[in-house]
Amino acid sequence: MRNLLSQGSVAIIGKPHLWKVAVTQLWRIRRNGWYKKFPFLPVPNKRYINFRLVTAYGDEDPEGFFKSDLVTYFKWCRGWRMSSK
Repeated sequence: MRNLLSQGSVAIIGKPHLWKVAVTQLWRIRRNGWYKKFPFLPVPNKRYINFRLVTAYGDEDPEGFFKSDLVTYFKWCRGWRMSSK
Protein backbone atom coordinates (compact mmCIF):
# COMPACT_ATOMS: atom_id res chain seq x y z
CA MET A 1 0.00 0.00 0.00
CA ARG A 2 2.87 2.39 0.71
CA ASN A 3 4.13 1.90 -2.82
CA LEU A 4 0.70 2.81 -4.19
CA LEU A 5 0.54 5.85 -1.92
CA SER A 6 3.90 7.05 -3.19
CA GLN A 7 2.83 6.35 -6.79
CA GLY A 8 -0.34 8.34 -6.20
CA SER A 9 1.65 11.23 -4.78
CA VAL A 10 3.99 11.22 -7.77
CA ALA A 11 1.03 11.10 -10.15
CA ILE A 12 -0.55 14.30 -8.83
CA ILE A 13 2.49 16.28 -7.68
CA GLY A 14 2.73 17.95 -11.08
CA LYS A 15 -0.99 18.65 -11.28
CA PRO A 16 -1.75 21.44 -8.79
CA HIS A 17 -5.33 21.73 -10.06
CA LEU A 18 -5.96 18.26 -8.56
CA TRP A 19 -4.37 18.83 -5.14
CA LYS A 20 -7.53 20.10 -3.45
CA VAL A 21 -9.53 17.21 -4.92
CA ALA A 22 -6.93 14.68 -3.75
CA VAL A 23 -6.91 16.03 -0.19
CA THR A 24 -10.71 16.12 -0.13
CA GLN A 25 -10.99 12.53 -1.33
CA LEU A 26 -8.36 11.33 1.14
CA TRP A 27 -10.27 13.09 3.92
CA ARG A 28 -13.52 11.41 2.85
CA ILE A 29 -12.07 7.90 3.04
CA ARG A 30 -10.12 8.36 6.27
CA ARG A 31 -10.63 5.68 8.89
CA ASN A 32 -12.95 6.40 11.80
CA GLY A 33 -11.19 7.44 14.99
CA TRP A 34 -7.93 8.18 13.15
CA TYR A 35 -6.98 10.68 15.85
CA LYS A 36 -7.09 7.98 18.56
CA LYS A 37 -4.45 5.63 17.13
CA PHE A 38 -0.85 6.02 16.10
CA PRO A 39 0.06 7.24 13.55
CA PHE A 40 -2.26 10.18 14.08
CA LEU A 41 -2.91 10.71 10.38
CA PRO A 42 -6.25 10.69 8.54
CA VAL A 43 -5.38 7.75 6.31
CA PRO A 44 -7.82 5.12 5.05
CA ASN A 45 -8.16 1.68 6.58
CA LYS A 46 -5.89 -0.87 4.86
CA ARG A 47 -8.74 -3.37 4.55
CA TYR A 48 -10.86 -0.77 2.75
CA ILE A 49 -8.05 0.04 0.32
CA ASN A 50 -7.42 -3.65 -0.35
CA PHE A 51 -11.15 -4.16 -0.98
CA ARG A 52 -11.23 -1.23 -3.43
CA LEU A 53 -8.14 -2.52 -5.26
CA VAL A 54 -9.59 -6.02 -5.60
CA THR A 55 -12.93 -4.69 -6.86
CA ALA A 56 -11.15 -2.44 -9.36
CA TYR A 57 -8.35 -4.71 -10.59
CA GLY A 58 -9.18 -8.24 -9.45
CA ASP A 59 -6.07 -10.38 -9.18
CA GLU A 60 -4.04 -8.14 -11.49
CA ASP A 61 -1.22 -6.05 -10.11
CA PRO A 62 -2.56 -2.45 -10.10
CA GLU A 63 0.86 -0.83 -10.38
CA GLY A 64 0.68 -0.49 -14.15
CA PHE A 65 -2.68 1.27 -14.09
CA PHE A 66 -2.83 2.96 -10.71
CA LYS A 67 -1.30 6.35 -11.50
CA SER A 68 -3.34 7.02 -14.61
CA ASP A 69 -6.53 5.68 -13.01
CA LEU A 70 -6.01 7.88 -9.95
CA VAL A 71 -5.52 11.00 -12.04
CA THR A 72 -8.59 10.12 -14.13
CA TYR A 73 -10.64 9.60 -10.96
CA PHE A 74 -9.54 12.94 -9.48
CA LYS A 75 -10.38 14.71 -12.74
CA TRP A 76 -13.81 13.08 -12.67
CA CYS A 77 -14.33 14.19 -9.04
CA ARG A 78 -13.28 17.72 -9.92
CA GLY A 79 -15.62 17.84 -12.90
CA TRP A 80 -18.48 16.41 -10.88
CA ARG A 81 -17.98 18.97 -8.13
CA MET A 82 -17.82 21.84 -10.62
CA SER A 83 -20.93 20.69 -12.49
CA SER A 84 -22.98 20.45 -9.31
CA LYS A 85 -22.43 24.12 -8.39
